[in-house]
Amino acid sequence: MLHPLHFILCEDTMKLFKSLLIAPAALGLMAPVAVNADTAFSPTTKFKGSANFVVGSTNDHAKEGDELHSTYELKYKATSSFTGEDKLVVKYEMGNGKGMGLDAQSSKGSSPVMTDLYYSFPVSDDFTITAGPVMDGDEGLEGTASVYSDKAGVSLDYASLDGAGGAGVTFGYKGDAGWNASLNLTAEDGDSSTKGIFGDTGTNNTTAQLGYDGDGFGGAVTYLSSDANSSASDFTALGVGAYFMPESLPVSISVYYDSKDPDTGSTDDNWAVGIEGDAGPGTLGLGVGTISGTDGDKTKYEAWYAYKINDKTTITPIIWQQEDEGLSAEDETGAAVTVGFKF
Repeated sequence: MLHPLHFILCEDTMKLFKSLLIAPAALGLMAPVAVNADTAFSPTTKFKGSANFVVGSTNDHAKEGDELHSTYELKYKATSSFTGEDKLVVKYEMGNGKGMGLDAQSSKGSSPVMTDLYYSFPVSDDFTITAGPVMDGDEGLEGTASVYSDKAGVSLDYASLDGAGGAGVTFGYKGDAGWNASLNLTAEDGDSSTKGIFGDTGTNNTTAQLGYDGDGFGGAVTYLSSDANSSASDFTALGVGAYFMPESLPVSISVYYDSKDPDTGSTDDNWAVGIEGDAGPGTLGLGVGTISGTDGDKTKYEAWYAYKINDKTTITPIIWQQEDEGLSAEDETGAAVTVGFKF
């Protein structure tokens, strides 16, 4: 018969093992970049940004009014490379509201908020490590579960692709034959000295993914284990996504299925289908899916048309309907126009 101390040691050993996995990648951020003495180079930094102006209105929204209103979203991204193969990435975001729930909206506020800070470097031709004190749980994952350009949220925020931020590291493999595999370890409370990285009181996420990207088709299977050290908050989630881009038609088809299994409560199963393709001078998109967190009972529809005025400016009208999410359980409907700029 095993002594109870055996189980305690096993649990502590697993936590120590996870910490040791993160430590080498984190130390890599502080280590100088090694180059050959006869190789001349200089760090390069690229700065990119995007701005979205949104004008629209919702009807029968459960919380928001139905008046025509306008919001903005502004994002910045700086990428620095020291060897030409690595990258240090910092992202900032700001915005004054996400009441319509559109992808082109942000609720970060009127001051820039840093959303990502990480360093990615290749260990070999097909193996990459991404690590940082602020990064999403899906950052660095090599798989592609969908190619659909979601606008109104028919397939956003699914549990298996939760992407909860924190201190983390991702180990990514991408082979020449199209297969890829990834492992992400993220501690949402990694900046807290009282909770720490994979401590006994913080929220810690482990994401594993296996995918394939072929000629015109592919997909990924993603598994997430979220441990908040609380049976009321702990859950696992499994997501399966696939996409198809036939050569004979200028369209792409993406399908995604997601299942969240909490330690306490019932399983939440949801799905989404998105189709987009060339239509005249622009791109037409149609999407339908069930809303995450409703056990597949409520369906959302969206239709949009993206038209480029020039290489850096796109106008996108969007209409959507969300079942049973409005006032008195009525269907919520909405319409908006987004003007997006890239610089």
